[in-house]
Amino acid sequence: MSCTVELRGTADALLRELVAVGVPQLERALQREDHELPRFVAREFAAYLACRTPERGFAWLECEGCDHHRLVLFSCKTRGFCPSCAGRRMAERAAHWVDRVIPWVGTRQFVLTVPWRRRWLLARRSDLADGVLQVALRILSRWYRTVTGRSDGRSGSVTAIQRFGSALNLNLHFHVVHLDGVFDRGADGQLRFFQHTPSTRDVVVLVQRIERAAERFLASRGFQGEADDTHAEDDAQGVLQLASLLGLHAVGPDANKRVRRVQVLGGKEYALPERCATVEGYNLHANVSLRASDRAGLERLCRYVLRPPLALPRLERLPDGRVRVGMKRVFSDGTGAIDLTPLEFVAKLAAIIPPPRANQVVYSGVLAGNAAWRPEVVPKVPTSTEAERAERAALKLVKAEHRRATSERAGQAPCWAELLRRVFRVDGWECPHCAKPMKLRSIVIREPATTRVLSGLLRSTGPPAEA
Repeated sequence: MSCTVELRGTADALLRELVAVGVPQLERALQREDHELPRFVAREFAAYLACRTPERGFAWLECEGCDHHRLVLFSCKTRGFCPSCAGRRMAERAAHWVDRVIPWVGTRQFVLTVPWRRRWLLARRSDLADGVLQVALRILSRWYRTVTGRSDGRSGSVTAIQRFGSALNLNLHFHVVHLDGVFDRGADGQLRFFQHTPSTRDVVVLVQRIERAAERFLASRGFQGEADDTHAEDDAQGVLQLASLLGLHAVGPDANKRVRRVQVLGGKEYALPERCATVEGYNLHANVSLRASDRAGLERLCRYVLRPPLALPRLERLPDGRVRVGMKRVFSDGTGAIDLTPLEFVAKLAAIIPPPRANQVVYSGVLAGNAAWRPEVVPKVPTSTEAERAERAALKLVKAEHRRATSERAGQAPCWAELLRRVFRVDGWECPHCAKPMKLRSIVIREPATTRVLSGLLRSTGPPAEA
């Protein structure tokens, strides 16, 4: 008999150590300033530190051929920065979008960035962020109807609202995967897709319209020009977010000083790429498009727009105890990384955690859940295999016993084993010893049952090995 404990990867050991050390330091530093972290931010940190611990529950898999046992530990299912949970959510949603949401037509990514003076406001007010997004989506849909000449045509999109930049700074912006045209009915009553490719001049016109409409919307809500009265003196996350947006340290001995940058080359002038334009701080990038047949490329794009805020390979521990966060690309001034203490690192994480009940994914147009044409344009759902149906039945059992043990969309989203096959090309049900299929023996989610199972396996096999 043998046993392994599936930890879903141990690459976040450095991140876990930084959070464990930095959170108490952050709380003490904020208390000295008469501030306190919001409860949802504190819960996010606590849940992450408890993520993938056996006491929180696990799925018990067993191989009848070689008597091999595997414990798959439950994750924290947070929405902030946990690499395991965010990575699974990224793969699951990308697969769902490609298989069941985005039709087989040409698509284009629009990336909308708002001015610096608006980013903190939209990060604090999810209703204003949703309003600016809806303004932009209406302008895009109206433009597609005009250029295709289909006044009754309807387009659609799925949007991921990202709250972070490559420097782990607060940077709320919108990644929109938009249909590159409109659907409209022909003379025979059937829906057809009419595609049109925007030029750089078209993007300039679009961003001008978005800038005017977005500022009108914000002015109608009482936020005109630089005015912003959402800041509360006792709101610790607001202080951290403002410092993160400005590239400053919020707490610690270097408070109000700029983040330490690591420059690798001299500055150079930055030229906008094709199909990209900036007007009054509003930037629209639309140079990424995919053919209808490129579904693999579409899934890669969806994973990109849904990616977690932290790329663990870009974290590096320095000899003096600080951590170096590498950039995805070198900035125009030569900055390729930033150096942070555990306190400064955790402060940046706290600034990008989304508030509860704030949508991070938005469906619109013909892809919205209640759209009249949606059943006719979305891909047909493939028939589930017997193995997938059995696994979904097991997941529903977990949900009935403990709602946090599985996703709210367990009956619709791709199952665990399917995601492993799709992303990593591995079979999660395959025994690592004899390659035979393993079976789900039990779902253990409560103490002292978890402790009894672990103790019994340890007595039978010795210390469990990390998978």
